[in-house]
Amino acid sequence: MKNTIIKEHLKILMAIDGSEQSLITVRYIGRVISKQAQMVLFRVMGEAPEAFRDMNIDPSASKVEYPLHVWKVHQKEIVNEFITKAREILVDSGMAQDAVAVKTKTITAGIARDIINESYQDYTALVIGRTGVSKIVEITMGSVAAKLVEVVSHIPLIVVGEKPESNKILIALDGSKGSMKAVKCAGTLLDQAVCEIMLCHVIRPLSIQQLSAKEFFIQKHEKDWIEFNKRKIVPAIMEAKKRLMDAGFSEDHISSEILTYAQSRAAAIAKAARTGYYDTVVLGRRGFSTVGDFQIGRVSKKILQFAYQPALWIVN
Repeated sequence: MKNTIIKEHLKILMAIDGSEQSLITVRYIGRVISKQAQMVLFRVMGEAPEAFRDMNIDPSASKVEYPLHVWKVHQKEIVNEFITKAREILVDSGMAQDAVAVKTKTITAGIARDIINESYQDYTALVIGRTGVSKIVEITMGSVAAKLVEVVSHIPLIVVGEKPESNKILIALDGSKGSMKAVKCAGTLLDQAVCEIMLCHVIRPLSIQQLSAKEFFIQKHEKDWIEFNKRKIVPAIMEAKKRLMDAGFSEDHISSEILTYAQSRAAAIAKAARTGYYDTVVLGRRGFSTVGDFQIGRVSKKILQFAYQPALWIVN
């Protein structure tokens, strides 16, 4: 057993289904998450294939004798084999054996709803793979992940994409309370020994919503606007760096970049992550535009659409 100090307040719920995406998710978490965290591998087990639920049909009342018992036994075998492998990955990554727990339950309200209900049991964050067993090529995010993105707002949600391979983290920073919460979350959950962080701020030009060819803002207006916003965001960047260093990150593992004249903040962040090989993007669920009618902010939602390969952390 590894001599690792476990922090009681760092308990992470990882929803798994035995798929290849789940295995990618486990490897990612083992690589970037603090080794002081507790991990709970959570699996919602069905009594029959989801197709029965889709049609609201009780399989026991069907006239056809489907091999449901054999199917269920096989599903358990697959998941048990997966859990054994997942435990080995997490322990080999440096987590203590007694810090990795397994919890399974029979489906009641539906997979997504059962995961949400479990997530209220004093967890620090919820982790889900972007896709699952039913990986349809035309769909970039599975139905369970999509539902969780829309609904989960009480704890940080980590959506792991297809190829998160590096330990480089990009935090989208706009100076809002939401983005500073994202900084705090990253400082708390990430493994400071291996992760590198870049604080990224995007400034859009004044002419972003110009509806005609007529120029209202001349080059001097745009330049003054950019310089004003650079000065405005610097204190937030310095505060974010201080918080990360207080959390244990070394100064040489923290950098910052201000992107200017971007037509889309989401596209700029996604491009910066892609070109800089940042396989994790951390952002607040909402920025300054905290519109109550929207469960998730515009930028956060667009990044989910643009960047389907990295891991996305959505912090409330």
